[in-house]
Amino acid sequence: MYRRVYLLVLILVLGGSPVFAQGAEEEAKEEPIWKGSLGLAWVATSGNTDTSTFGLDFGLDRRPEPWGLSFVARGNRADDNGVLTAENYFAAGRAVRKLGKRWEAFGGLQWSKDPFAGFDSLSVVSAGVTYIAVDNDRHLLTFDGGLAYTWEGRVPPEQDTDFAGGVFGLGWEWRLSDNAKLTERLMFYPNFDNSADWRLTSMTGLEASVNAWLALRLGLDIRQRNEPIGDAEKTDMTSTASVVFNF
Repeated sequence: MYRRVYLLVLILVLGGSPVFAQGAEEEAKEEPIWKGSLGLAWVATSGNTDTSTFGLDFGLDRRPEPWGLSFVARGNRADDNGVLTAENYFAAGRAVRKLGKRWEAFGGLQWSKDPFAGFDSLSVVSAGVTYIAVDNDRHLLTFDGGLAYTWEGRVPPEQDTDFAGGVFGLGWEWRLSDNAKLTERLMFYPNFDNSADWRLTSMTGLEASVNAWLALRLGLDIRQRNEPIGDAEKTDMTSTASVVFNF
């Protein structure tokens, strides 16, 4: 079933791009300062949960001129005959201030919940700088570096914890055509109190615009914890196939 759904969406994303390109170009306007999106997704998880369900995600971005802002939120919940089998929520906000052509300063706050991975609340506040290495018509490549502080409320009987750490990231956007793009966001969070307790997240997306307000998207999110909580798995994977409404 998973393969059939992904094959269908992949055909629409890649094969449909030339068909929809003309419509997307006709409806293209000057890039607005604010952009928003609302997505309805089919979600498949593996790792600490192995299930499929539907989920929602929301995004809002303001182009840094010179101040920028981005916000994302998503979640999914599934049960089987009244028994909870998956629960995952995530929200993050980030403010940006341009410092020049190549440099930006940022401050961020994120929160997540995944009791099947061992935590009811995970909050991370971070601040640092971004270096824009490449910015042209085809590619956008950025690198982040900064400091972070983490508060983690764990599922009993595990003890809550908090620690100072760092944040290092890579962002890449490859514009495959006028209406299709591939994106990657890789983040590494070292723990200054316990060097073995590092975390890594990867968010990969392939998106094609049908027109100015509708897009199709495939996504793969990977979360890696070198020291998982209790007997949880080290790696969680979430695959999504979404219909995205842009505004």
